[in-house]
Amino acid sequence: MNTKVVFFCLFLTGFIIVSCSGGGSSKDQAIPNITGDDGSGGGGGGGDNGGGGSGGGGTGFNDSSGAKGSWDIPKKEVVPGCLGLDCIPSIDHPKWVKASDVDYVDDTDLIYGLFEQGKVWAFPENIGDWHEVINLHSDNKTYAFTYCPLTGSAVALDVGATLGGFDGDFETSSVTYGVSGLLFNNNLIPYDRTTGSMWSQMYLRSVNGMVRGTPMVTAPLVETTWDKWKVMQPNSLVLSNDTGFDRNYDNWPYGNYKESEGLLFKISTQDHRLFFKERVLGIVTDRFAPSAKTYRFSLFSSPRAINDVAGGKPVLVAGMRDANFYISYSRLAEDGTELTFSIKADNPSAYPFDLVDNEGNVWNYLGVAISGARVGQRLTPTDWYNAFWFAWGTFFPGVDIYR
Repeated sequence: MNTKVVFFCLFLTGFIIVSCSGGGSSKDQAIPNITGDDGSGGGGGGGDNGGGGSGGGGTGFNDSSGAKGSWDIPKKEVVPGCLGLDCIPSIDHPKWVKASDVDYVDDTDLIYGLFEQGKVWAFPENIGDWHEVINLHSDNKTYAFTYCPLTGSAVALDVGATLGGFDGDFETSSVTYGVSGLLFNNNLIPYDRTTGSMWSQMYLRSVNGMVRGTPMVTAPLVETTWDKWKVMQPNSLVLSNDTGFDRNYDNWPYGNYKESEGLLFKISTQDHRLFFKERVLGIVTDRFAPSAKTYRFSLFSSPRAINDVAGGKPVLVAGMRDANFYISYSRLAEDGTELTFSIKADNPSAYPFDLVDNEGNVWNYLGVAISGARVGQRLTPTDWYNAFWFAWGTFFPGVDIYR
């Protein structure tokens, strides 16, 4: 490792972040998503955009990512969070360890679980903070886990299903995603290395490049804390902290960002109905309009199933705040029957709860019917994820809050 040490001191709204970075090595320490237009640093002392003084980071497009052509989002609001493609290194060859062998995750740390093809993988947030994209290949399936610390949002893509219908001269199994270095409303813009297209994580679609307008096909992803995950999935595989990069995964690199109203970069729309950094579950009902509906975690102070309509479609949102666990599914069964649900937290088939529908069928939290006439059937997940309130408010202006 290069022994030259560079100190970046960034005085951001309401807090200070200090990073020590060695130059010239792939293992150098680096603070993600901090630099402004000229690389001199983001943040600012308030201003018109943001809560109680938003970040005044770089404004205006910088094409160090190599992005060309038309954008489906305002180009002038696409800003550099760091300079150049892969300025934050993705993990392209992840290693996995048994949950029982993990000693680098605290009980209160968030975990994102990906369930697919009967397998379970867990992505610790403290690793996602430093890499933001993890590429996963399993058998004939390829996934990209994307995480944005600045908007508190995690989305997993089924790469084959997303790009499989595109008439391109490539195998989807070889596609990997990386960090473009660009942000829109403080949110990560990943890019795929095969077509060079840019993707909006929160809009769930490509917004620039060869496949512009292509919607993401997401893979089932749930979120909880490490102590609860060990109860839910004690035999799962967990992303190893042996990533090939020299990062302090015990360190949250953004100071008191989660507790303050301050942002690192400007946002296009402010919505002060809730505290900017309150995390809420949202269902994206239209990626292009765009529109969504949100549900506060406080609704689930006791285990609860909410039977609702979002975007004109019947949806279920269920959660249990003590477990820090929330999920959402369509209420339409495989044959089109509209179901209503209640929650069963006493002696569930799997922690933290089961769901019981109006026909008497019992479903586990993965949306699989485990007893009743519909045993073996599956509920379809909605396009949902958790994110900071300010992000929902700026990406989906006037977004509905369930009351």
